[in-house]
Amino acid sequence: MFLLSHRKVSDKDLESACIIWDFLTQKDDLNKADLIFVLCSHDIRIAKYACDLYKNGYANHILFSGGLNFFTKNVFSDSEADSFAQFAKKEGIPIKDIIVENESTNTGENIHFTKSLLKKMNITVSSLIAIQKPSMTLRVKLALDKQWPENRFIISAPEYSLLDAPHQYMNLYMIINEIVGDLQRIILYPKLGFQSEIFIPESVEYAFNYLISREYNLHLIR
Repeated sequence: MFLLSHRKVSDKDLESACIIWDFLTQKDDLNKADLIFVLCSHDIRIAKYACDLYKNGYANHILFSGGLNFFTKNVFSDSEADSFAQFAKKEGIPIKDIIVENESTNTGENIHFTKSLLKKMNITVSSLIAIQKPSMTLRVKLALDKQWPENRFIISAPEYSLLDAPHQYMNLYMIINEIVGDLQRIILYPKLGFQSEIFIPESVEYAFNYLISREYNLHLIR
């Protein structure tokens, strides 16, 4: 089954993956904001983190953004956003403080559809706490810099390492495939106008090419 795809991860594979993971992980100091903006994924820990921020008074509303993609359609029975929202309700977050955008299937759509939804709801925001998996935070930052520059964004994520990233639907082999694909998008997407450009250190580039040579290519753009 695709979700259970795996093979032995060597020590060098893991060392290279950690270099990429650390490069992809960004986290700003937390401050209060108008909205907690959750770019959903396969990892429900992101929803728990958003709820904790809400309960600690960092924002008065949470917006969950995410439909289903090729992977999460095998994880959730409903859209990512609706699944995260259901989790939030069970955590005691009032329904009136939850906003759901459940059509997007990638980071660009998360941003575009969320902006459109807020405009339709006549909600104005100038500051957001944007939350994703740790390894997606750099991509989110670069995409927001390019596609929503008028707002102030705080980038955040739950605290866990590469070795702690796997969960019941995603093992370490799949996580490494995912971060290799995320780095490829950081390299390619500025040319397409999707995100800001960033310098890729030589050590990160070497780790990326090494893992591709080891056929960690399931998440690559062909």
